[in-house]
Amino acid sequence: MNTTEAAESWTLNVGDEGIYLILSEQEVAASDILGDRLGGLSLTLSMLPAGAALPSQLVAEAKAVILEVQPDDEVSMRRLSALRAANPALLVVAAVRNAEIPLVRALLRSGINDVVALPLQAAELSATIDHLRAEIAAKGGRDVKTGALVSIIKSVGGVGATTIATQAASLHARTVKQAGERVCLFDFDVQFGNAGTFLNISSPLTLADLLQAGNRVDTELLGSVTVETPTGLHVVTAPTEIMPLEAINADQVFRVVELAQRNFDTIYLDLPGNWTNWSMSLVARSEVIFLVCELTIASLRQARRQIALLRDQDIDPARIHVIANRVEKKLFRAIGLEDAAAALDHPVTLSIANDFPLVSSALDQGVLIQELKARSRICKDMADIVDCTVQAAEARRAAEKG
Repeated sequence: MNTTEAAESWTLNVGDEGIYLILSEQEVAASDILGDRLGGLSLTLSMLPAGAALPSQLVAEAKAVILEVQPDDEVSMRRLSALRAANPALLVVAAVRNAEIPLVRALLRSGINDVVALPLQAAELSATIDHLRAEIAAKGGRDVKTGALVSIIKSVGGVGATTIATQAASLHARTVKQAGERVCLFDFDVQFGNAGTFLNISSPLTLADLLQAGNRVDTELLGSVTVETPTGLHVVTAPTEIMPLEAINADQVFRVVELAQRNFDTIYLDLPGNWTNWSMSLVARSEVIFLVCELTIASLRQARRQIALLRDQDIDPARIHVIANRVEKKLFRAIGLEDAAAALDHPVTLSIANDFPLVSSALDQGVLIQELKARSRICKDMADIVDCTVQAAEARRAAEKG
């Protein structure tokens, strides 16, 4: 402890890994991190007022900073922005009280690596430090791998979203397998997930094991939970027992997905039909959002409401791709793609042909539609979905390099 500084500003060194925790006196007092709670952790705790300037030496030595942020304090927000802008390679975690989804999303969009809740709890601090250590180690002179997220959501239940997720993800995995790229599908429908059934796979370990592992989640556990299919697709199946949506810990969901992003090039997320804070956050982080609907009045009405919700959350409409499923490829249809686009006030550029016998046969056998009828119209439609995903990922990488 530096006792020469004022009472409101002091530093406690319990490690030299370059991880700094910066909190005000009030937040240090409100937390449970002092005393024996810091045992086993490696960080430098600095107590500074929320608007105080950060010491230049601290910033120069830091590899990661967990920084208190007061959203209603302009000086505090400027301090965060200045730190991010001046140090693009620095890992920055914002520590915020009562962080609502819009604020979290805004912070993540501004380039902040993560957000933790105040008052800070020792268990959450330990998990955050573990992640920062992994990020620092992974950097090791090279960029940290961040796989592209692809969210699949539905207008209403029963529109075939899981069928599209499993078939498109499998086709994607097969397409990039020789190039050494890895694709993973997470079945986040914790109540009615069927991805494993559709792919004819089962595993004693499921998504539930990852969600219940806390900060013990690591690459080894992820590898144990995933099941690799013949196409090269890695799958994390839904829990065998129904889990209440409100019982899912959002921080754990993000911890699992971020780990997957470090291990896979593309991650497909088959999300539940009901919205939660964590599912909306995953969608907000996704490069591509596929909204599956049918050309019926009921489905299109709900799809329009979904699009309006996503726009209200400041999600770029260009990332939202509507997939019209089970489309009759005939001249005279009650509702066409142009009519659907007008009803949704959003382009409909992707569609899946209606071929119930072929799709049903593929799902019953747990195989790709391509394996049963490679030249079918549905195979071309699925390839269009994969192309859309690949193009979005390439655009992101190009933007990062630029």
